[in-house]
Amino acid sequence: MKRLMNEASCDLLGDFFETFANGTRMRIFCALQREPKTVTEIANEAAVSITNASQHLRLMRDRGAVIADKRAQSVYYRIADQRFIEAAVLIRSALSERSRQTAVRTSLRSTAQHSSRQLQPA
Repeated sequence: MKRLMNEASCDLLGDFFETFANGTRMRIFCALQREPKTVTEIANEAAVSITNASQHLRLMRDRGAVIADKRAQSVYYRIADQRFIEAAVLIRSALSERSRQTAVRTSLRSTAQHSSRQLQPA
């Protein structure tokens, strides 16, 4: 079987995914999925303080996930590459599908166990 990624690629992805292994940074990512926003707008949408949002945005910028653009007196943040959003949507879709499959299997097992209990003599 052909390997799709080498070790360096896997390490690069690991570092990138580590960026989003934090709930606050994921909320910031989601806040930016449609349009660039200021730190204040992001903080309000992510339900964190401006200071906290700024710290997370700095890390996200350093890791290449977001870009900061200065416009007049404001700094607007945006997702660095639209493909990051597309990848997140794809991953969310796969996770939702897995969750549905697990729920169906659990329901079928529960139904089968319930049915087998009803068939056993008392």
